[in-house]
Amino acid sequence: MFFSFFYVTEYRVWTLEPRVQQQYTAYLTILNRNFSTDLSFHNSPTFKNEAKHVQNTVSRTRGFLWILFHTKIYSISDHETYCYRYQKVVSSSPVALRGPETFRPSCLWHLQADPGYQLELHIEWLLPECRDRLVVYDSLTPSDHRLITSVYGCSRHEDVVRVLSSGEWMTVVWKQGLYNYKDPFSLSAQAWTQQGKPGTVKHLTERAQGTLRTPFFPSFFPPNTNCTWTFVMPSAEMGLALEFEGYELRRASYNHACTQGQWIIQNRRLCGTRVLQPYCERLLLLTNSTTVVMTSEVSLTGPGLQLRYSIFNISDPCPGQFLCTPNGLCVPLCDGIKDCPNGLDERNCVCVAQYKCPEDSQCVDYYKVCDQYPDCPEASDEMNCTDGVECTDMTYICSDGTCLKKPNPECDSVTDCPDASDENQCDCGLRQFSSRIVGGTEASEGEWPWQASLQVRGTHICGGALISSQWVASAAHCFYDDRLYSPSVWTVYLGKLLLNRSSPTEEVARVQQIHLHQYYDDESHDYDLALLKLDRPAYAVLTGHARPACLPPPTHQLEPGLLCWVTGWGAQQEGGKASNMLQKVDVRLVSEEACIRSYGYRVTPRMLCAGYRSGGKDACQGDSGGPLVCQEPSGRWFLAGVVSWGAGCGRPDFYGVYTRITRLTEWIKKVINSP
Repeated sequence: MFFSFFYVTEYRVWTLEPRVQQQYTAYLTILNRNFSTDLSFHNSPTFKNEAKHVQNTVSRTRGFLWILFHTKIYSISDHETYCYRYQKVVSSSPVALRGPETFRPSCLWHLQADPGYQLELHIEWLLPECRDRLVVYDSLTPSDHRLITSVYGCSRHEDVVRVLSSGEWMTVVWKQGLYNYKDPFSLSAQAWTQQGKPGTVKHLTERAQGTLRTPFFPSFFPPNTNCTWTFVMPSAEMGLALEFEGYELRRASYNHACTQGQWIIQNRRLCGTRVLQPYCERLLLLTNSTTVVMTSEVSLTGPGLQLRYSIFNISDPCPGQFLCTPNGLCVPLCDGIKDCPNGLDERNCVCVAQYKCPEDSQCVDYYKVCDQYPDCPEASDEMNCTDGVECTDMTYICSDGTCLKKPNPECDSVTDCPDASDENQCDCGLRQFSSRIVGGTEASEGEWPWQASLQVRGTHICGGALISSQWVASAAHCFYDDRLYSPSVWTVYLGKLLLNRSSPTEEVARVQQIHLHQYYDDESHDYDLALLKLDRPAYAVLTGHARPACLPPPTHQLEPGLLCWVTGWGAQQEGGKASNMLQKVDVRLVSEEACIRSYGYRVTPRMLCAGYRSGGKDACQGDSGGPLVCQEPSGRWFLAGVVSWGAGCGRPDFYGVYTRITRLTEWIKKVINSP
């Protein structure tokens, strides 16, 4: 057995030279001494006697250049400011660890497993906001070169963090933030038998696909991770695709340390990096097999990695789409939205976001396709409107996989899919109101039944859109502040018209969960979308006082020039006060090209612009997260966007910017349908 004492050791030059005074901090480790439980408590007589003996030994030591050591030992007087914990971990189930004494500014835990085992630490933040820091080391001593991770401040994106060691020891250091919080976190630990070097051989078929994970996923991968995967391809015409979520591979020089995972692929050394985008590494193979190796080159690790592998035809890697070489993704081609960072998916297009007549390449607006009025010379735009066609990024996909040429067939009261799936889940987008913000007019009761007011302690903060009986869509930036991320601080009002007055038709609900899109970027406002789960299904939906807006599928066409409406209680002029009555304003959708002319390349494929070049009509402060809805000929209203950002309110040449819902529909469905 062996154990360690930790001291802060200050030592100074015995004879001070002019302008030279140095102070150092060091740690001492005492080896080959029998360990007892009493030594884990700094106030015990056994620990004090041992510490006094060591202190006397150190104080008699003279180093080179007459260095005198003055040793301060923590936790041996009545004025101690630090705490110490020791825990032997033998269980494969989580064992709760004794928390810190929060009246002290720091605490250190030593965790020990049996030889041949490794430790898993569970960190759960219990408060919505704090400034505490937890630092985890893959060693007995807290040295920087054995740092696993440093977690700061009640992380809302990772409220539970699981960290692995490479061996039997782990050190955890807690440093209190500016304020003293009671029980800001809880710790637990468990022991696992050390895993050997994982090696997997995958024999792939032409339709092969699957998932690979780092050890102990979704926990942080251990500092000694070494994974090897070998892929055997079905033919030389096939390539291998490795798809990552929020993680990309970059070429690295051999003197550059990979701090988030090192990859060896086809004799190339690549470093993994966390990003706020998807990424795909595509391999063109010279032989029928290849090996992919992932290691943790340094002790610093990160969240566990999961990647999907699949094969593709080298001659046509993205059937019906465009291969974006900077990130390896297949993206829509010529749909008017630059999905590829270099914009090559929208170059050399004959018809941009339009139907191309095959007989003469004439371009026809999609809303004119299958409208019973021929526009192409040979009426090809009106053919095969009730039959299945080849699937493209512009065709609606039925639940059975059939693709439809008819644009926006969903919920139009006409059954188009063979399985009738286009008319399922259509209890949305209708209102009892029959009449047909900045520059806006006051709304009437029941006119916008999906509108929600999101409030904190009785104050309206943001708008939202009801998209089902228990889910509200809003903007992620409304909740990014630590103080606003907790569901308990929010109240959702449905069927509300006046902020300062209740009505018999409105309903109040609490928030059970808040989901921010995992790629949301607070600086660029990319992926600016949040979903709120109410604590119960809204009763107002049953009574008809509240109704959800329809959620558009990814193929839903929203053409530039389409008249839509934005609603909210925001200011009626830039810098003004919030409106007491719900306001409405009509805006027209504009092309991405026009939007880029206003804002440059801050506009991403997840953004949609609407308004007028002359200004005057726009969303404003307080409208954030509110709905931008567009009405289809069927009479149903679809959620096209949520209010995100813009330059001022209603300024000429600056449109309002909204989160484009069609690009995030799949994420919305995934969250709503998850258990």
